[in-house]
Amino acid sequence: MIVVMMWLRAVTLTVIAGLAAACSPAVPTGVAADPAAYVLRGPVTPVCRVGVPCDAPFSALFHVREGGVEVARFRSDSGGRFRLTLPPGTYLIVPDSTAPLMGAGSQSRTVTIAGGRLIPDTLEFDTGIR
Repeated sequence: MIVVMMWLRAVTLTVIAGLAAACSPAVPTGVAADPAAYVLRGPVTPVCRVGVPCDAPFSALFHVREGGVEVARFRSDSGGRFRLTLPPGTYLIVPDSTAPLMGAGSQSRTVTIAGGRLIPDTLEFDTGIR
């Protein structure tokens, strides 16, 4: 009787573990989560001077597209830093139309995720200031 109860308990735990694994979301293989990735906008002044940065970190919402379909979104922080977790591939990064850029929705940058890294790791967008 004790052996049967132990066997039944082991089978029940195995079934529960299998169901939990089947219901959990899939984790993409080869993810990019590069803390060194960041976004800049510039120029931030009409006249750029030697020794004075002409661009600045850019905090905004971005859309990630693959084959014309949005597959993710991310928001860069006040330092322009962001993390992006996607499977390896080539993607288009587009600033949200609310971003403080001239023609924000029409600006885009192509990036590749390979070997767990975002290439390029710095995205630069044009403010339109001249």
